[in-house]
Amino acid sequence: MPTAVILPDVALLIHGPAGEYSYKLMSTADDSVTLEEFGDRRMRFEIRQAPDKKCVFVSTREEGDGVDVAQLDLTKFDGTYQLWEACRGPASAPPENRCTYSLHFSSQKQAFCYSRFQKLDFDLSKIPFSDEACHSYALGAREKKFYIKYIDAYERIKEQCGGSQ
Repeated sequence: MPTAVILPDVALLIHGPAGEYSYKLMSTADDSVTLEEFGDRRMRFEIRQAPDKKCVFVSTREEGDGVDVAQLDLTKFDGTYQLWEACRGPASAPPENRCTYSLHFSSQKQAFCYSRFQKLDFDLSKIPFSDEACHSYALGAREKKFYIKYIDAYERIKEQCGGSQ
């Protein structure tokens, strides 16, 4: 299966930590996609498969003082995930008014890395992320209804990129 088939789902997962801002896919190629947010916050992400690495994707976003680089290594996901619920306040209040949710994909520690660099003067297959820049992939502080699209995207990607079947 060509990488282009899963790029919209990869774009959703990479954009997920940035929030629930609306975006559109501007262009797609066999191994890359560009997405642009619209509305008040106009960010542009370039997402591509890391050179010579199946199911490892790199996102770059230029800012005035540097470049934000994120890497999502889907080969490190084990195929499972959990939806965590944290509730506080009076028990008589409806859950939607007193609970927050987070979605956690089970993976090896360094499945998602994020850092800011002054410029892109390195090979994207050898990104110099510090250990502190990498962690497992999770999305938090959303209403429960938003998580299904991330789970669906991961389920579609999992067939191509591994994880426990």
